[in-house]
Amino acid sequence: MEINIEKIIKKKELEGQIVVAIDGKCGSGKTTLSDKLNANHNYNVVHMDDFYLPFQKRDKNWMNEIGGHMDFDRVIDTVLKPYKEHIETNYISYDCHSDKYLQKIDVDLDKILLLEGSYSCHTRLKNYIDVKIFVDIDDKLQYERLMKRNEKLVDKFVSMWIPFENRYFEEMNIKQGADFIIKN
Repeated sequence: MEINIEKIIKKKELEGQIVVAIDGKCGSGKTTLSDKLNANHNYNVVHMDDFYLPFQKRDKNWMNEIGGHMDFDRVIDTVLKPYKEHIETNYISYDCHSDKYLQKIDVDLDKILLLEGSYSCHTRLKNYIDVKIFVDIDDKLQYERLMKRNEKLVDKFVSMWIPFENRYFEEMNIKQGADFIIKN
């Protein structure tokens, strides 16, 4: 499967600025896939986790809106739009655990951009995405991986984040709209 993805990326690379969205379930291997592609080809890797909305900027009903915790405007304005228009750009990463902006990250206009993370295929971003990859995982393995990642947060993922993501996947047809589906 990965060879086919790379062929599509190489073909599209000839057409200009290419954005590949790697979306999927938490714990499915999105970051691992983007790291592997980056190691083989030296791409820009932009993590959707860097674009959570700070708590004070979230609407009081953010949980009722699909992706209501994401700063889609900032992704578009600081990364996707300038990149597609071949305008030099950078962004400041955000850490939701500390609720702080951290470091400036430059985007290299000569490299393909991998937009990695849940909500990278959200309809707000669709006009900027050239290739959509969905990374899937069965529920049991997902739970095991989340336990290994952070046992203390598993209950919050199971009760809140997984249903929130599943609603996004279903209502916006994310898996069905993917160019590639990778099953872990």
